[in-house]
Amino acid sequence: MRKSKKLLALLLAAVMTASVAGVMGVSAAEADEEAGASENSVTLAANEDVDFVGASEEADAIAADDEEHNVAAEPEEEVIAATEEATEPAVPKPGNITNLQKTSYETNSMTLTWNKVPNATGYNVYYYNADGEDGGWHKAGVTKNPTYTLKNLRNTTSYHFQISAYITYNGKNYEGNRTLKKTATQPGKVGTLLRVRSSEVIQLKWNRNTKATGYKIYRSSPESGNKEVLYKTIVGNKNTTFTDKNIKLGNIYVYNVKAYREVNTSTYGSPANRLKCLSGLGAPAFKISCSRSKVDLVWNYNKYATRYDIYCYDRIDSLKGTKLGSTTSNRFTSPRLTPGKHLYFRVYPLYVTKTHSITGTAVNRELTVNSNIYGKSTGSTYIEISIEKQHMWFYKSGKLMVETDVVTGNADGYHNTPKGFYSIYQRARNTTLSGPGYSSFVEYWMAFCGGCGIHDSSWRSRYGGSIYKGDGSHGCVNTPVSKVKTIYNNTGIGTPVIVY
Repeated sequence: MRKSKKLLALLLAAVMTASVAGVMGVSAAEADEEAGASENSVTLAANEDVDFVGASEEADAIAADDEEHNVAAEPEEEVIAATEEATEPAVPKPGNITNLQKTSYETNSMTLTWNKVPNATGYNVYYYNADGEDGGWHKAGVTKNPTYTLKNLRNTTSYHFQISAYITYNGKNYEGNRTLKKTATQPGKVGTLLRVRSSEVIQLKWNRNTKATGYKIYRSSPESGNKEVLYKTIVGNKNTTFTDKNIKLGNIYVYNVKAYREVNTSTYGSPANRLKCLSGLGAPAFKISCSRSKVDLVWNYNKYATRYDIYCYDRIDSLKGTKLGSTTSNRFTSPRLTPGKHLYFRVYPLYVTKTHSITGTAVNRELTVNSNIYGKSTGSTYIEISIEKQHMWFYKSGKLMVETDVVTGNADGYHNTPKGFYSIYQRARNTTLSGPGYSSFVEYWMAFCGGCGIHDSSWRSRYGGSIYKGDGSHGCVNTPVSKVKTIYNNTGIGTPVIVY
C-alpha cells in the first residue's frame, strides 16, 4: 500500500513537470528528454522504493489528500463489503416430518402425531377429502406441537393429510417438505338396529351405510359359551338384514353389528350397535276395539314374556310412539284418546329379570278413535263408570276433570247398577234418599236411570276394589264427597252417563 501511494505521487509529479515545460515553451526535443527522465524516475521509484526531494514530498501530500477524500479507499471497501455478504449465514431449511401416524379411532375426528423436527417453529396441517366431497386441498391449521386433532370430519371417509415443518426467520416463515399420510375416519355406527322377528328365527334390520364395504355380525350365545365371535360377514352395503336360523327357543342371543370400510390395505370398523334377543319372544297377535274414546286390546299370552308394554303411533312406520301403559295381563284398556284420530297400536312382550330386560317384536293394529258406546257418541263432556274397575271418570270439553274409585250396586242380581248409555235427568242438593229398608241424607244428587244416581256417601270410608261384591249400594254410584261436588258443579241436565 505504501509503495502504491509513492508511485502515484511520482506519476503526478512527472505530469506537473511536463505541464510546466510546455508552458515555458521548451522544444520538442527537450520535452521528450524531460519526459524520458521522468519515466526513468518513475521506474526507478517503483523498483527501488527511493524518496525524491520535493517531488516525492508533494506526491505524498497529494496522495494523503486523495486518501482523505476516499479516492483510493473505495475499491478496498467494496472488497470488504463483498466479503461480509459472502459470510452471512444462509436461512436454515426445516427437516422433514417423520413417523406420521393416526392415533385416534373416531367417526368424525382424527388425531395425527409425528416426531418433533429440530429447530422447527411450528407445523402446517393440510387435508384432502379423497372421496371427492369437499373439493381440493385445504389448510386445517397450524400447531406448535407435533400433534394435531381435526374435527367435524365425515364418517366412513377416505382422507389424505400433509404435514410440514416451518421456521420463522426475520419475520418470514420458511416451509419444509410436506409428508403425506393416507387414512380414513371410522365408519358411523350402524343406525336403527331393529328386531324384525324373534320367534323360531331371529331377524335383524338396520339402516344402510352407503360408504361401507360391508357389515360384520358378531354373536354371543350359549352355543359359544357366551363368548362373542365373528358370526357373519356381509360383503356390500346394500343388504341390511340378517336372519339367524341356528337358534334354540328360550335362549338369549346378543348381536353386535358393525359397518366396515377398506381403504388401500387398511380396514376401518364402526362402533358396535348391540341388540339382545330372546328367541321365542315373538309378536303377540291381538284384537283391538274402541269405545268411549278408549282402545281395548286383547292378546294371547307369550310363555316367555313377563310383562307387556303397549304403545300407539301416528304413523305405521314410526319408531317413536306414546307408551300407553304396561301390564302382566293379556288385556289392556288405554286412557282416553283424541276422538277422530287414526292411530297404530303395538303390544311388545318383554322378558325382565334382575340382569336382563329384553324386548320382543310387535305387529301393528290400527283404528280411528271414536267416542261411541252402545251405538251412540258421548261427545266431549260425559261421565264414565266402569263396574269391573269400580272407577269413574268425568271429562269436560275433552279434559279429564275427575277420576275416582266408587262403589256401585251390590252384585247380588237384585241391586246391580244398570249398564247402558244414560244422561242426567234430575239434580238436587241436601236431600234424603229413601227406599225399602234405607233412608240416607246426601249433599249432592244426580239421577241418571230410574232411582239410580250418583251421590256422596258419608257412611263409607273406603271405595273401589271388591267392596261392591257383598257390601255394595242399592244400585246408585257411591262417590267421595269432594269428587262428586266437582262433578255436580260442572254438569247439568242432559250430561251423558255411560255405565259398562
